[in-house]
Amino acid sequence: MKTTDDLIVKKAPQVSKKCPHCYVHIPLDAEKCPACKKTVGMVDKHGMATRRVDWMSYIICFLAWLALGLYIKFAFFS
Repeated sequence: MKTTDDLIVKKAPQVSKKCPHCYVHIPLDAEKCPACKKTVGMVDKHGMATRRVDWMSYIICFLAWLALGLYIKFAFFS
């Protein structure tokens, strides 16, 4: 009879990760993909590299909304 210890599958350690942009296998310690030249993060449990957060896009979006709000305030409520 099989026990629960027999059913546990042991995973091999990761030796590479996949770029989330172009799906090329790259070394674990790589910070940029050699194929698409985009920065990649740490590897997740599925073997994919995580995407780094593009903070500049968030800042530009916030500033654009702020500019729109100020325009509406001064154009229509002043």
